[in-house]
Amino acid sequence: MLPDNRVPDSERVWLPVETEGAMSAAEGIPRRIDDGDPDGSTLADSLYVRYCVQDALSRVVPRAVELLGNLDSTASDEVGHLATCANGLALQPPARFRMTGPLAAHLVDGPLTVA
Repeated sequence: MLPDNRVPDSERVWLPVETEGAMSAAEGIPRRIDDGDPDGSTLADSLYVRYCVQDALSRVVPRAVELLGNLDSTASDEVGHLATCANGLALQPPARFRMTGPLAAHLVDGPLTVA
């Protein structure tokens, strides 16, 4: 889809910016752990990244599917399945609304507890 000239340049750039940015953030957490440098903020940082990735997916997937439809590529069962799966992260614990209070406490140097 990205090399297709029928997709505006702004979209061809925006989609990988969103996805690559989220992927880079996600790759940073295990790298930090592998480097033997996890500390008390690693859990909080992993939750920040998780919610960042979740938000990026919620923006990118519908737009990518819309662009596929604009290109007369019918929304196949595979595209629908992948789009549905992309929303699955929002269903995984810990839910953002349950972690808002603990993360807010952590931001002011309180302990982070998983709700």
